[in-house]
Amino acid sequence: MATVKRALVFADGDLPSPALIRELLKQADLVVAADGGASKALRAGVVVDAVVGDLDSLTRAARRLIPEERIIEVHDLHSTDLQKAIDYCLEQGATRIDVTAAGGGRSDHALANLSVIPLYRGRADVRVVDDLFEIRLVDRTTTIDAPVGTVVSLVAIGTCEGVTTSGLRWDLGEQTLRFSPRGVHNEVMHPPATVSVRSGDLLLFQGRWVEPHMGTG
Repeated sequence: MATVKRALVFADGDLPSPALIRELLKQADLVVAADGGASKALRAGVVVDAVVGDLDSLTRAARRLIPEERIIEVHDLHSTDLQKAIDYCLEQGATRIDVTAAGGGRSDHALANLSVIPLYRGRADVRVVDDLFEIRLVDRTTTIDAPVGTVVSLVAIGTCEGVTTSGLRWDLGEQTLRFSPRGVHNEVMHPPATVSVRSGDLLLFQGRWVEPHMGTG
């Protein structure tokens, strides 16, 4: 297999639009399904390079369509199938891993999928991508190079201290954010905007659409 820098993982949630799938596939050196995500990928017309997980959600129909050597069973009760798939991507050398089909359905699964992002801090840039947002970790400082009006939300997982932003409509200076609605629905005002955090796991939801605020600011 060629050198892998960027991987795409199909989780077992709701599929995004065909246009987004095509966009993500063009950027991916490796495409992996997390167990039942194989069926979601097949529904989108994608035969993945590997299916990884405990395989309790892999259907017989999917097994018939995917070469047996691409099906990798991993027994580990302490990790989810999504973690197993991401770990496989890391083993193949991926440094950027986009996860799609991670939302919808059970809210506990959707939240657990987001909680995976900070677990790989320092090992890979893991992002969850759907038609509305690209969700990533703010690791000390991150830049938002996006058009004016791009929607931005900041969600603290636990407690985040020293949260500072610049270039947003409503900037923060050395604020403490906790797991709460505070930080939701801001927008880019002066690109490129920046977000920094001194400590804690802060998720950045960068919108894939523009929604300028109608008030003055």
